[in-house]
Amino acid sequence: MEQKIAYVVNHLGQSGVNNVVSDLINQFVQHGNKCVLFYLKSTDKPMKYACETRQICDEVFQADIIHAHGLAPMLWVYRHKKQIKSCSNHKIKLLTTLHCYCWADFLDSYSPLKGMAMGVLYLFLARQFDSIVCLSKHMMHYYSTFLPKKKLHYAYNTRDIQPIALTASELETLQKFKQKSVLLGMNCVLLKRKGIDVMLQALALLPSRFKLFIVGEGKEYERFKKQSEHLEVANRVFFAGSKYQAHRYLPHYDIFVIPSRSEGFSLSLLEAMFYVKPIVCSRLPIITECFSDKEIITFEMPYHEQLAKAILHAEKHPDIGVNAQYKFESTFSPTEFYKTYQALYGEEDNERNK
Repeated sequence: MEQKIAYVVNHLGQSGVNNVVSDLINQFVQHGNKCVLFYLKSTDKPMKYACETRQICDEVFQADIIHAHGLAPMLWVYRHKKQIKSCSNHKIKLLTTLHCYCWADFLDSYSPLKGMAMGVLYLFLARQFDSIVCLSKHMMHYYSTFLPKKKLHYAYNTRDIQPIALTASELETLQKFKQKSVLLGMNCVLLKRKGIDVMLQALALLPSRFKLFIVGEGKEYERFKKQSEHLEVANRVFFAGSKYQAHRYLPHYDIFVIPSRSEGFSLSLLEAMFYVKPIVCSRLPIITECFSDKEIITFEMPYHEQLAKAILHAEKHPDIGVNAQYKFESTFSPTEFYKTYQALYGEEDNERNK
C-alpha cells in the first residue's frame, strides 16, 4: 500500500544527513511510495533528489509519516506537534533519525556551554517522536540512558551510489600530486573528531612513498596545515577542499583511512566498501559491532604508531577491500536499508530492533 512520507531537513545542500535522506527517498520512491522533501532554509547549491522538494508548509500535515532529520527539523516538528495531531483526519506517525552521538559531536563542533545546551535540547526533542531511529545497536544502547527504550530502534546506513568520474582538471590535479605514490585518502570535515591530527603523525612515520589526499573543509584547516609543516610532511599532504560528491575520488585512492574519534555510521566508510578499497579505521563501536578484521583493518585511537602499522598491513592485503565489498552487498545494501525502514514505517513496535 502506498504511503505518503514527508521528510523534513534543514536545507537541501550537500551533507551526510542529506545523503542518508536521499538514499531513503530513492528506495521508497522506487517501491511506489509518495515522498515529498520539505526544507527549512534555502541554499544556493541544492543536491538532487528523486522526489518533489518544497519549503516547509502545511502540506506536510497530509502525510502518513513525518520523518525529521537533524536538530532544527526536530524542533519544527515539536513546535507544530499539536497542529499535526489535531488538523489531520488520520494518524500521522512521527519519526526521527539520530545521526550522531550528541555529546561527542556537539561538544566537538561548538563551545562547551553551547554544545551541552544543544545536547540537552536534542534529547528533549527526540522524546517527542513516536519512533527514534539510531544508526547502530551501540548507538541505541548509548541513547537508552536518556530516552525511552520502547521508542528506540536501529537501522544501519547504506549508500545508493551512481559512479561519477572526476572532471579532467580534478583528475589532472590528483595525478600530479599522486605520481607513483601509495595514495591514502580521507573524505571528511576538517575537525579534531575526524582524527586528522593522528593521521598526520602516522604519515610522518610512514615511508616517503605514502602520500595523503584529503577532500573536505572545516574550521580546523589552518591547524592541520601548520601541523603538517611542523611534522615536515606538508609536501606529502594535499588539502583538496570541499568537492561535489566526494566519493568520485575513491577509485584513485590506494587505501582509505578513517581515524575518527567518534562516528555514528560513516557514509564514506560505506562508499569505500562499494569501491572495493582496503580500509583502515579506528576501533569505533560501529566497526566492532559490524565488521571482522578480515573486512576492515583497525587500530586503537589515538596511537599514531598503530595507525602507521595498520596502513602498512593494508598495503600488503588489498584483498581486504574485496571482503568489505561483499559485506556491503550482504548487509548494508540499499535493499537491506529499505527493508529495515519499511518495517519501522509500518509498525508501532519493530521487534527486529529490540
